[in-house]
Amino acid sequence: MIDILLISSSAERSTHIGAQLEQSGVAYRLRTLHGEARQLRAYAAAIKTADLLIVDDVDLSARELSGFEEVLAQAHLHCMLVTPAPSTSLLMAAMRVGVRHVLSWPLDDREIADALTHVANKKNAGLRREGRVVSVSSCKGGTGTTLIAVNLAYTLAAQRDKRVLLIDLNQQFADASLLVADKAPPATLADLCSQIDRLDAAFFEACVMHVHANLDVLAGAGDPVKAAELRPAHLERMLTLVREQYDAVIVDVGQSINPLTIHVLDHSDTICMVVRQNILYLHSGRRMLDIFKELGYPASKVRVVVNQYDKNAQISLPTLEETLGAKVAHKLPRDEKHANDALNHGIPVVTAAKGSALAQGIVLLAEMLWPVVAAPRKGVLSRLFATRANPLQQLKTEH
Repeated sequence: MIDILLISSSAERSTHIGAQLEQSGVAYRLRTLHGEARQLRAYAAAIKTADLLIVDDVDLSARELSGFEEVLAQAHLHCMLVTPAPSTSLLMAAMRVGVRHVLSWPLDDREIADALTHVANKKNAGLRREGRVVSVSSCKGGTGTTLIAVNLAYTLAAQRDKRVLLIDLNQQFADASLLVADKAPPATLADLCSQIDRLDAAFFEACVMHVHANLDVLAGAGDPVKAAELRPAHLERMLTLVREQYDAVIVDVGQSINPLTIHVLDHSDTICMVVRQNILYLHSGRRMLDIFKELGYPASKVRVVVNQYDKNAQISLPTLEETLGAKVAHKLPRDEKHANDALNHGIPVVTAAKGSALAQGIVLLAEMLWPVVAAPRKGVLSRLFATRANPLQQLKTEH
């Protein structure tokens, strides 16, 4: 799957280009903006999230390419130019600024298909991921695993620039998709698994909800009867695929412990077990930790997360840890107002109430699970020479 940004000076031509892209046989996601090549700098933010930039402009000339080198260098993406009868001077100028695909209008179906295949192959060869799987589980209903999983996924996608997949594995009445979008999902986990023989990257992309440039959601079955048809082998095949497609895979396991969820927990790099400061959660939490130990999970794999933490609660943190027999890895503060507002509006807390204590707690949870890699410290000589300005770099950062 490649992300394509089409900037066209004609609504009619952009429609024709979109139709030809559909015939290419390459899996893609398309965004279309209307403008001219000379306005390219204005679209810098949108260009950064694309794999392929297509610029369609009938008045394209070598002079119009002056801003291309700067934008392409910052975005590190492929670029395709579309214009009637490109001149030799335009072809040479395009080559100098790093554009390798200059196509004449009207487009040739085979030519555009070959160009897209080239871009897709380059992306697949250079961006093969080894995504980490984190499961968010609960020892009892009402702990807030879905709210946590959704906001954790959104934080990693929007603030950490990771490609993220959220899988709703709730086998009763899955509702994670309702917290991020107001539309029905194209397919559910049960739909995907019922056609597991068709599973490949393109089919998977057709099944997920694209709720952010970096975030996809695979909706839960939403029906206990359909959920009962899921098989561990289905999930294993899917997890093998998505690890290569995403940086982070977050699974909302809910409170069920059965062969299906155990299979996902087995394949998880980390399990976040969510509890609350309540006697019922303590009893269930201790039992769940015992089950994890019986399943052979090392203590380092399981992180205890306290949701709705209240320092004045009757059950204190030391009492909770002593009862569970495990240290608490992270605490999310009680913030019912912002949590309820986000739930009612179907918007992540980290977006609706970015400065709230709960949102900041989610950000810290993301940093705990995916630590920020610190940039290496520069030596004395590196810092000395860094003070000497590079005119070319300064020019690039002004726009």
